[in-house]
Amino acid sequence: MPALFAAYLALVSLLTELGKASDTDSGTSPYFESALTLAPWHSDAAASYASYLRAYAVTLPLDAEREALLERVLALYERAMEGRPLWPYYHLGAFDAEYLLNKPAAVIQERFDAVTALAPNERGLDRNLIELSLYSWNKLRDDQKVWVAQRLKTTQHRIRKDMLALIGDLKSYNRDLCIQLPWNLVRRACRE
Repeated sequence: MPALFAAYLALVSLLTELGKASDTDSGTSPYFESALTLAPWHSDAAASYASYLRAYAVTLPLDAEREALLERVLALYERAMEGRPLWPYYHLGAFDAEYLLNKPAAVIQERFDAVTALAPNERGLDRNLIELSLYSWNKLRDDQKVWVAQRLKTTQHRIRKDMLALIGDLKSYNRDLCIQLPWNLVRRACRE
């Protein structure tokens, strides 16, 4: 019996790895579909499939097919969270999907709170969490904006440099970034 269980897990892991290695050229993957059929509880397979579908969805024009794929991405991250509710990276993936789906401010704020509550000191989240926060800036609460500003000040130099360059790119779309973030931090990025 243990040998059969080990073979079952090995097959699911193999299918997941084959899915990760395949090209994201369609809105479905037989490898991930098979893995999730065999092991619907497998969080890594669900999250990996979500990442695969997200990569494909962002290549599509803004239409119903893209939105449907992004809703599926969100559902897959939710499924992954059922198996590992305390893993913040799945919440971060869901945050990304919610941003791309242009979810309301309350949804964005709730997800931001979930990520920061689960991993208040997880520096591995910094780049993606700060980036998503900058893109979602007008949907964040004031206390969340303060958190992002503090995190931006204390993150690794390379990440801070990249995020300041992003602020420089986003300032023409959202002047609030230059107004609401500490001036001594964003002065160079916000100069005209």
